[in-house]
Amino acid sequence: MADAQMSGDLGVGAGAVGSALGFVGAGAALGAIRQENDQLGQQISSGQLKMNPDAANKAAQVYEKKADEVERLSLRASRLGRVQGLGDYSSAQELAGKFAQKASNGTNGAADLLKQLSDELRRKADLFRTAAKDYVTTDEQIGEDMQRGSQA
Repeated sequence: MADAQMSGDLGVGAGAVGSALGFVGAGAALGAIRQENDQLGQQISSGQLKMNPDAANKAAQVYEKKADEVERLSLRASRLGRVQGLGDYSSAQELAGKFAQKASNGTNGAADLLKQLSDELRRKADLFRTAAKDYVTTDEQIGEDMQRGSQA
C-alpha cells in the first residue's frame, strides 16, 4: 500500500516520499505541488478556470481519498520515532535518536512531509470544489441575464 503510485499530477508515490527521492527531494516535490496549487488557486480566483461541477467534485473526492491514505501513512511514520529495545549503550541511544529524527523532526521528517502532502491534497480538493461552485454561479448568472434579455 505504501508503494502504491498516487494518481494524477502528484508524480510521487506515497512510498517514494522518503525512499526514492530522499527527504530533500521529497521536500522539493512537495514544494512543486504547493506551487501548482497556488497557480490553480490564482486561476480560479481570477475567473480563468471554471470546471464542470460533476468532474470537479469527482476529482475532489479522489484527492480527499488520497489525502486520507497519506495521512494514515504519516501516522504510521510518526510511530517509527519510538524505537525501543536497542539497549542502554550510547550508540543504541544515538541510533534511536536518528530514527526519531527521520520519522519526525518538525519540518522534513517522513511523518512531517507526509502530513504536508496530505494537507496539499486536501487543499487541491477544496480548489476543485471552488471551481465547481464558480461554474454553477456563472451558469446561473448567464441564465438570469438571458431571461432578462428575452423579457426586454
